[in-house]
Amino acid sequence: MRTTPAIVLPGAPAPAEPFTVTAEIGLEDRIAAALFCYRDLFATGRRRMLHAFAWMMLMLVIMAGFQAWQTSGRDGIGAFASRFGSQLLGYGGLPLLVVAVLALAYALAWPAITRRRLRNWYRDEGLDRPFTGIYRFEPGGLISSGSGRSSATACRRIAGVTRAPEHLFIQLKDMEDAIALPLRTMDAEQAQRIEAWAGSCHAGAARAEPFPELAGEPAQEPILTARFVRTEADRVVELGWQMERPGMKRRRRRGFALAFVVTALIPPLLVALLWLIDPERVPLRHSFPLFVEMFATHFWKWVLGFWAVVAIVIAIHPRLRRMQARQIARQLQRRVQAYETEVRLFEDRFETVQDGLRNRFDRAGFARAERQKEHILLHRRGDEPLILPLRALEGDRLALFERIVDTHIGRGAG
Repeated sequence: MRTTPAIVLPGAPAPAEPFTVTAEIGLEDRIAAALFCYRDLFATGRRRMLHAFAWMMLMLVIMAGFQAWQTSGRDGIGAFASRFGSQLLGYGGLPLLVVAVLALAYALAWPAITRRRLRNWYRDEGLDRPFTGIYRFEPGGLISSGSGRSSATACRRIAGVTRAPEHLFIQLKDMEDAIALPLRTMDAEQAQRIEAWAGSCHAGAARAEPFPELAGEPAQEPILTARFVRTEADRVVELGWQMERPGMKRRRRRGFALAFVVTALIPPLLVALLWLIDPERVPLRHSFPLFVEMFATHFWKWVLGFWAVVAIVIAIHPRLRRMQARQIARQLQRRVQAYETEVRLFEDRFETVQDGLRNRFDRAGFARAERQKEHILLHRRGDEPLILPLRALEGDRLALFERIVDTHIGRGAG
């Protein structure tokens, strides 16, 4: 057979020779990949919280100004300015200082808070166990395998390689995912080869290099195929699943219980703080009975008010979570292109196929199936579930799919 040589674009890197990298992927590597992929969403959440602190500080300033205006009466702008300054620099400005310190502490602690949340979620879901990933870099794309999953990604779905202090991030186009390769598991030459491969891979996409094939793929027809395009509603279901996991529910319960305790302590602690910083404070043996009397006459009213606010938050929190899921789903849907996904079911595996992307999941890696309204969740051991919308299984294909699931995976509680 006569072959036609590939046409190399002027100035384009030559195709890299195939090579393989083996890396041990642990919990911290998964956290690094999530921080890299969702850094814009995490930054948005941080800004939103800082904006809330800013509004609280603005309201406190307005309240201090209103009190200064009331006490200054008709004495003029000079008297108002003097009283307003005294209000902010005196005891009246203490709540403003507290909120400012909390905002600064939150901003500084945000990276650690985000990492801890991700770490807790991965551990709750059993996704903290390390696995060995095998990555084969070819002129036409990347083949990776590990944790019961194999993937073939064409160069047109590779967005590039970014070097960080501890990782090489392989960015995947139109996907909320990235491959984090720890630099500790490779030498400098391997890292340079991967970066060179990224440049030649982009050139290969322009030359339409062949799409890489999964190794050891048996030639057989699927039992069932289904096609769908991922929508915003599908993303809402995925995010809702994450928010309603047992670990997330436990942390919410602990958080609400802590909120009741903290709000009950706010009034007495605030009065105690004011007493401590008062240079002319009354000795404790005289002031303590007054504190007890204040609790019986005033503090409990404030505590009940705070508890009412916490109770309202608990009551509306499910709605707030749904709103947050829809908002995040809308952001994710806007920043990626929606591809048609084909799901193929075989006797021993499941496959998902998109333009330039192919995933193969071993049947042994699935734990159970769960139906939630208009979606089926295929739970995987040591990884997130596959979510299949029922609209992709019209007619008798749904019954066939359920028989396959019952036979090869098993049914979970819905």
